Amino acid sequence: MSKTLNDIRAKIDEIDNTVHDLLMERASLVFSIAEAKRKSNLQMVQPAREARMIRRLLERHEGPLPRQAVVRIWRELVGAVALLQTGLTVIVFSEEEGSAQWDMAKDYFGTIVPMKKTNSASGAIGAVRSDESSFAVLPWPELDQQDAWWANLLEQPGEKISIICALPYGLHGKNGGGLSHRALVVSKFEYLPSDDDYSFIGLELSSSISRTRVVERLGKMGLDIVNLYSSKFPSRVNSTVHLVEAKGYIASDNEILDKIRQAFEGDCRCVGVLGGYPAVPELDE
Repeated sequence: MSKTLNDIRAKIDEIDNTVHDLLMERASLVFSIAEAKRKSNLQMVQPAREARMIRRLLERHEGPLPRQAVVRIWRELVGAVALLQTGLTVIVFSEEEGSAQWDMAKDYFGTIVPMKKTNSASGAIGAVRSDESSFAVLPWPELDQQDAWWANLLEQPGEKISIICALPYGLHGKNGGGLSHRALVVSKFEYLPSDDDYSFIGLELSSSISRTRVVERLGKMGLDIVNLYSSKFPSRVNSTVHLVEAKGYIASDNEILDKIRQAFEGDCRCVGVLGGYPAVPELDE
């Protein structure tokens, strides 16, 4: 029996060495890609491509290793190699210690990437706008609230900030534990398609337009609406800002934006794509 155990342990040591060799080789290749991107001025981080990678791995996965472990291992790899080598940082909006946003951010970006907290949502967005931070992690929108942070993305001066990812990446069950246990990541990096996506459209409408009317009109345009979030602001008199979460990838130049303006005629004060996120896999076995 001991000989068999020793043989198994020796085989595990051999596999560990092989895995380590491959990790080092992978890191070297990623570094080469990062250098090439810098020279060509290409986007350094692509959540859409990372999502496709995770989906591909989960599709081929089998055996006793939990699917959640696969996601955590590869997210740590991305954080330790790709993000760290590009000098990226993360700021997390958190009003209390031990917040769910912080834990989800750490799971997604990994233990190596520098992270810090702020108790101001506008401060987190401002840190990204001023290049003090590469990413901001913010709470999932509420159906009806005052002064929602996402409204700051509708009309922006200078370089555009977009929603690019949803957390946690990997949900248990259809609802992923509820909206209170989810978050969104915003950045100056572009929102790109991953072949299975959700998009956010922001629009400012006259307060006379009801939520039901918004959903009905957008549905007639063919939008597959998942949710509609709304917010009012003291500075926006007689208007309501809406955030439409829709199934599918919608680019910032999509013709649907012009159709929305026309559908609401003079009641539409502003409309634009605020980004979106790659669909996350469900990890229940």
